[in-house]
Amino acid sequence: MAIEPIGGSEKAAAMQEQVRKTYQAALPQQQPQAEQNLPPNEAPVSVSLQRGSSTMGRLGSFNEEKNLIAKNIRSSSESLSKASDVVEGLKENLGKIIKNYPPFPQDSQERKEILMSYVSLRKEIIHMTFPPPPAPVYEKNTSLWEKLGYTAPGGIASSIPDISPAATDAEVLAASKTLDELGSDIASARKELVGFVTD
Repeated sequence: MAIEPIGGSEKAAAMQEQVRKTYQAALPQQQPQAEQNLPPNEAPVSVSLQRGSSTMGRLGSFNEEKNLIAKNIRSSSESLSKASDVVEGLKENLGKIIKNYPPFPQDSQERKEILMSYVSLRKEIIHMTFPPPPAPVYEKNTSLWEKLGYTAPGGIASSIPDISPAATDAEVLAASKTLDELGSDIASARKELVGFVTD
């Protein structure tokens, strides 16, 4: 016995349409009946959110502000990291003069070359840009950021001692001490940035 195929896609489409209409017609009758079967304390609740509401707008601007602060913290931290590397290089150069025994004569060519290297590294940091930290971070410890020269023209570079290739031993020693303090301040500033993120 052979099975007869459905006669064309028209019959299948008509059947699907009829099932859809039957379902849609029964749906409004089923919802009130389902609501009647619920216990009184479990009545259905309808909730709608308006994305354009002022609360959603405030949340959006809050998130944007947090993202901007995070971006500023990241760029400030990267700049301080570069400054820290340069300061370490400057301290290393001066250390070669301070720790040399017997001391270099004042007119030594090697001593002048080391000091010229210091001068060129200082120029490098002068050309760097140091974005200021976000206002909440700055306001938390203004004295630290001021010590780093954020309020002075030239930024951090203004905190780095300017010595000439003919500097005396006393000038070299004083510059080295200033660089030690500056390196410590940079490390503290980076901790402030990290602390603001993790708090």
